Amino acid sequence: MPHFVVEYSANLEPDIDPRAIVDAVHKSAVESGLFKIGGIRVRTLKHEIYKIADGNPEHAFLHVRANILEGRSIADRERLGNMTIGAVDALLAKAHAKRGIALSVEVSEIDHNMSFKKNSLHAGKGNAA
Repeated sequence: MPHFVVEYSANLEPDIDPRAIVDAVHKSAVESGLFKIGGIRVRTLKHEIYKIADGNPEHAFLHVRANILEGRSIADRERLGNMTIGAVDALLAKAHAKRGIALSVEVSEIDHNMSFKKNSLHAGKGNAA
């Protein structure tokens, strides 16, 4: 049950492919080996209204929030964060060439006792890799 939310400033959209970013984040989650594929969720959230640093409208941001259940080691969480930021950064070359970008990844733990879910997406229920 990791939930990845890719937040980004709307001015990035001409220079990025949000689907490719979602796919890259998903692939990183799978390749980390930390999660069952049926629990992985990746989605985007485009922000139309924002102000970055000194307010220059050319500035942009992309932030990935990874919310995972508690219990993984610091080393595993660091590896996930580094894999995720590397995968996303590789897709931002065109955007980096045009403007300054604040790129970040945050890995946060969710208290297992406060996570409620019902999931029929695990193996045997139409689950595809």
